[in-house]
Amino acid sequence: MSTIDWCYNQSMGRPSLKEKRRAEIVSAFAQVLAQHGYEGATIVAVATRAGIAPGLVHHYFADKAELLSSLLDELVSRFRARVSTKERTADPLVAYLDGAVGLDGTADLVAARCWVGLLAEAVRDLALFTHVRRLVDSEIAAIMRRSGGRLSEQDGGAVLAFVIGALVLGAFAPRKTAGFASPALRRLVQALLARAEAGPA
Repeated sequence: MSTIDWCYNQSMGRPSLKEKRRAEIVSAFAQVLAQHGYEGATIVAVATRAGIAPGLVHHYFADKAELLSSLLDELVSRFRARVSTKERTADPLVAYLDGAVGLDGTADLVAARCWVGLLAEAVRDLALFTHVRRLVDSEIAAIMRRSGGRLSEQDGGAVLAFVIGALVLGAFAPRKTAGFASPALRRLVQALLARAEAGPA
């Protein structure tokens, strides 16, 4: 799904011209970031991909940092929407796992590469680091909640670490991830749940 389609689907009505233009710019930024990395994702390159003048990018975004933050928000929202769709036919934890690493028709190599670029840049950018750090905490809490409290914080961290690792591998070698990520993550979670249910040794 394109950024513009996502923008339309997420809004209550038709998005404003400003929302539409911002979505187009974020989409162009994502494509350039995925192809050329953060250093190559210049305002000029983004404007060229979006088919607009560089000054118009600056009209909607103060700088690349704001573009990164907006892209992160969109990636998270798209992930949440994917999980929500899967929840219609699966329990909450399975829906989360499949939404995170299940490679199906909704898999998006550009998004995977953007996640890797965002995580790498977060190491250098304090504001983005803080944003990602909060996201890590919220995702661990979501995993714990979706397990019905059966997974500990450490277990939730292990699941998220697997997801992030699979995401990185998938960005570089998607075919390597396609065959193992989802089944392996399910096995990991089943083992963690079985250990939790067995109680202390």
